[in-house]
This record gives sequence, structure tokens and C-alpha cells, in this order.
Amino acid sequence: MNSTYNKIKGSEWETIVAQYYKDQWYILIERNYTIPWWELDLIFQRTNILTFVEVKVVDHIDDLQWYLTLKKLGHIKHTIAYYLLTHPTDMEYVLDIVFVRDNSILDIYENITNN
Repeated sequence: MNSTYNKIKGSEWETIVAQYYKDQWYILIERNYTIPWWELDLIFQRTNILTFVEVKVVDHIDDLQWYLTLKKLGHIKHTIAYYLLTHPTDMEYVLDIVFVRDNSILDIYENITNN
């Protein structure tokens, strides 16, 4: 699969996830926040909590844990830290991982890291 196809499909999946969070009364703060080499897919606010959302497309593996390596999790945490450095806030934050398959949400792992 080529890069353009992956970007289009990734955008579609992020739109599905964004709508789910909006339906739960979250406010979308930013989409595709990017620093060199890394990206946060979606950033929401609800009450006094920022929720960073990583969207993972799952194709063939049913064991969802395999889709998020410790290395990838480290990159996400680094990007969140940079975001918080450049967007100072007193709000708490959480990280959710949303797994998508066949254009629907398969599962959500909520608040997977401690602040």
C-alpha cells in the first residue's frame, strides 16, 4: 500500500474516532499535532482533562496489545510532553488508544498511562 492511500484511510479512521469523542461531549482541540518525526492523532478536552488519542488500525491480529510497542508508546509520551511544554496548562491529561477495524471502533483502552 502506498503512503497516499494510508494517509487517506488514516484520516477517515481519525474522523470516525473524533466523532465518537464529540458524541461523548469532548471538545476537539487539535488534530494531527506534529513535531519532527512524531504526531498525536487527536487531542480533546472535557471538563478539566486533556485527552490525547492515538488511533490504531488493526487488520489481522486479534491481540490488540501487539499494535502498540513500548517504543511507540515512548514516542507518544515524548510528543505529549512536548505539547504540554509548548501549551502550558494546569489540566490533568490522559492517553487513550482507540483500535479501529472495518471503519468502526473495535476497542478503546482508556487512560493507559499515569501522569
